[in-house]
Amino acid sequence: MAPDASPVDAVLRFAAALHEIRGRLLADLSPVTDIADLLAAVRSRRELPREGLTRSGIEYTVHGAGCRMISSTGREVDVDLVTDPLLGREVEAFDAWRIRWFLDEAADDGYSNEDIVVACTQLVREGYLRKVVEGRWFALPDAPGGPSVSHPHRAIHRRPS
Repeated sequence: MAPDASPVDAVLRFAAALHEIRGRLLADLSPVTDIADLLAAVRSRRELPREGLTRSGIEYTVHGAGCRMISSTGREVDVDLVTDPLLGREVEAFDAWRIRWFLDEAADDGYSNEDIVVACTQLVREGYLRKVVEGRWFALPDAPGGPSVSHPHRAIHRRPS
């Protein structure tokens, strides 16, 4: 697979994969509503195992402060629960390292962490992502849950190529 044209496009690909994989995971695990609820179902309610495979083929692993999710095609996304100072609550967030991991797994490496942070910051300004912690943590625009922002030339809901 050829590298993306820009780090912005690469981050949008990660965001689309996160939106899709997370959505399928939560649909399969209903009534679990978000990643915080999944962590509670695993840790405090003990309703689900720490590692599992859903009916649609999403593999998940609850770890430290978050969850790694792997699609049936091997695309891997990861989020942590990070306190959003603006909202005063934890949100599902990702950083440059998690995006780079996704890109490396898709054989699209070549972007530095700085490239990824700059791209994320640009996407925050354009409304495709939200800033959680300046220069470090980012989230989908309506995380957790909610619809994604779409744009005629950039869609977070894109199908993988």
